Amino acid sequence: MNALELLFDFFEDHAQAAAAVRQRRPLALGVFCLVIGAVSFFASLCLVGRLSPLPFGWISVSLFILWELATGFLLASVLHMISDMEGSSGSASGLFILLGMANLVWALLVPAAMLLMAAFPRNGWPLTAAFLLVGYFNLSLKARGVRDCYGVSLGRSWMTLLLPYFSVVLVSGLVFSLAMASLFIQLISALG
Repeated sequence: MNALELLFDFFEDHAQAAAAVRQRRPLALGVFCLVIGAVSFFASLCLVGRLSPLPFGWISVSLFILWELATGFLLASVLHMISDMEGSSGSASGLFILLGMANLVWALLVPAAMLLMAAFPRNGWPLTAAFLLVGYFNLSLKARGVRDCYGVSLGRSWMTLLLPYFSVVLVSGLVFSLAMASLFIQLISALG
């Protein structure tokens, strides 16, 4: 089975694709899919004009790709650790490949953004809805990848997938709260 057949199977017969990934572990395919997903997401952000903090250029694209590869590797590691602590057995490299193939759905965003910009030139809500829909589809494919790789139920795979995201939000909120409290204490001490 070559890489193109594996990609088709990922979207058509995910159980067969997960079995092929467990057997062969094509890490290069996972990295390639992550890169394509990152470039597509970056291109769609540039296309709709929502990449304001970063200038468009090769350095920005390269940093975006490196960021996506690093977060993909970190997410696969954390999900593997969580699944291992839950008692599920699976492969972190297989999960990395399945997460990479799930990122291919960001390639749908470029033509969708072009069509929506042509159909609704002055409305931003259809573009936001397209980003949210593709993002949800990406998360659902990642949850399916966790389920296929570790053999857990769909609800457990969603909880395993969302746990790192909730943890990041919780820690960010805690750090922000502590920073605001420190600023408030410094402001009170400076005034008093």
